[in-house]
Amino acid sequence: RRCQHTGLLCFDVGSKGGEMWSFFARDPVKDFPYEILPDTQEPAGIWTLHRGKRKVTGEPVSVFVFELRPGGEEQMAVAKAALKRMKTLRHPNILAFADGLETDKSLYVVTEPVTPLSAHLKAQAEAGGAKELEVSWGLHQIVKALSFVVNDCHLLHNDLGLWSVFVDRAGEWKLGGLEHMTSSQGDAPPSRRQTPDLEKYDPPEAAGTGPKTAGDKW
Repeated sequence: RRCQHTGLLCFDVGSKGGEMWSFFARDPVKDFPYEILPDTQEPAGIWTLHRGKRKVTGEPVSVFVFELRPGGEEQMAVAKAALKRMKTLRHPNILAFADGLETDKSLYVVTEPVTPLSAHLKAQAEAGGAKELEVSWGLHQIVKALSFVVNDCHLLHNDLGLWSVFVDRAGEWKLGGLEHMTSSQGDAPPSRRQTPDLEKYDPPEAAGTGPKTAGDKW
């Protein structure tokens, strides 16, 4: 309609305008279709790992959460890189990605329900110890995952250890911890680890005298 005072065309946004504002003002975390269960967090590298469930069906999941803290911009970049890798890497022995959410201050990565290998082995020890066959099969699964990463995807994991392996509800071992992954065909160095003390376990070839895959084989 035309304004009686100025002669200019005016548009009445009315309820539709309110709906649009409501859409942009939504909290994306509240709209996320997954729920984090209380009192279930445990550390997992730069993440905290929570048990969760899909809101509609109650299907169990694991939720990896990264919260940005002052001075943590470098870790935020590492977390975003891990989210990108998890979206694209699909293999039976790699932690299965289900969904993700990125906000200004946090990242949420939803996966199949898993337990960190360290917690799994601790529980097994309390129950009498893990069987040799189970450990051998688990290591075989991680080697298969690494073979896919290195030989088929031409990538380097760069952070293989107890902290980067998870166990699903069927007892299958899954490779995770993709934060420091890089291309094996480029010269870009891996990002700095959260725990530099672990660098003492790097292979001798890491100094540049051996193949690029030395770190994942060591």
